[in-house]
Amino acid sequence: MCATTQLQGFLDRLGWSPERLAREINHIRGNEGVSPKAPYHWLRGAYPRRDIPHAVAEVLSERLGEPIDVGMIWPGRSMPGLGSRPLAPTAAVADVSPDHSGLTPLIKDSCDSILLARRVSITNMDEAALERVSNELTAISVSYFHVPPSSLVHRAILLRDRISTSLAGPQRPSQKRKLLSLGAKCCALLAWMADDLGDPRAAQNHSSAAWELAELADHHEARRWVRLTQARQAFWMGDFMEAAQRTTEALAYTSDDGLDDFLTLLRARSWAAIGLEKEAHQAISGWMETRRDDLPKDDGLFVLRKDRQSYLVGATYLALDQPDRALREFRHFFDHFAALAPNQRFYGVEALARIDALRAHLRCQEVDEAAGAIEPVFGMKPDKLINMTRVALREALGELGRHAEADASVRNLTNRVERFLSGIPATRSRTL
Repeated sequence: MCATTQLQGFLDRLGWSPERLAREINHIRGNEGVSPKAPYHWLRGAYPRRDIPHAVAEVLSERLGEPIDVGMIWPGRSMPGLGSRPLAPTAAVADVSPDHSGLTPLIKDSCDSILLARRVSITNMDEAALERVSNELTAISVSYFHVPPSSLVHRAILLRDRISTSLAGPQRPSQKRKLLSLGAKCCALLAWMADDLGDPRAAQNHSSAAWELAELADHHEARRWVRLTQARQAFWMGDFMEAAQRTTEALAYTSDDGLDDFLTLLRARSWAAIGLEKEAHQAISGWMETRRDDLPKDDGLFVLRKDRQSYLVGATYLALDQPDRALREFRHFFDHFAALAPNQRFYGVEALARIDALRAHLRCQEVDEAAGAIEPVFGMKPDKLINMTRVALREALGELGRHAEADASVRNLTNRVERFLSGIPATRSRTL
């Protein structure tokens, strides 16, 4: 790779013209500036005079936010063993000092080897930067438990764009794979958010992009994030067969990422919703035999702790029309939920557990208990009324409708749910 390509690459990343580079250099050099046309000569392979190369490196380092040295801009300069003198002729350097006439062909050839190593080692993303991106992704995922998606989606988009910008620059193969996997996870998280915000087409676009990035990375954990997200979206859209298929595909990729419990229980709930009772019970039995307590430390939406595990088991039993067993699991959910730190309690699943508990109590002819279970849901802030909560409430309306004729309290409760869904404040009723 020649000097022209290297310098042009840095200018492209910044969106600068050669004249803009000259202006930035003159800003730090004052009266000892350079001509606006000088960078055009550098792009053709010329090497600047005096300390200008170091000024160029300083400007690029500051504006790109990463260390850039002269050798990265003009490969072959300041090479080991040659001090600051230019190397013998190579594809990257055309103006050779006569002082190098004594270099043997073997030494000149060895310098080309150094240039090769330098070209492939140049990166705009070191391990520390990758760690920061990964930590931000985890932080957004954890914040999602208690912060509504409308407040987090911009932060996730900024992270995706940061990953995209980094991928446009040079990385080592292992770093590029890591960046691609992080990009896939970030897009999967955006798909989750779009689904909760009620935009299924946006969610599908995000998840489609996430899958393509995961495939490019050839990264099992990223693939599992994407398939899990797609399974969740399919379930709340009512496509239970696709939801089951997506979880099965995800489980075919092995990874020690703590997602097996989530995927297994999502599959159990999907099979129960389809009416495959035997398969649903087998999935729950398999989960009970293999469930793990040593979950990854950096958990978030994609790692299922005991509270959400209990909810999904209860939801599966409810779909199988076993309300007593469902209520037992919902009680386990609330026990585990109360034991969590406030920032680990997912308000979305709490609402689902309360709505499903309402349905289970109604099937057991326990109207007062049903009203008590759902009461806190009416106090939710509008921005936390995410899509899956709305879907669950509409399903609850169907359950209430089957009992409304025989009980005035149920009719009143039905009215409160309808008003809540329509955005009208649901005042507390005396009859409840």
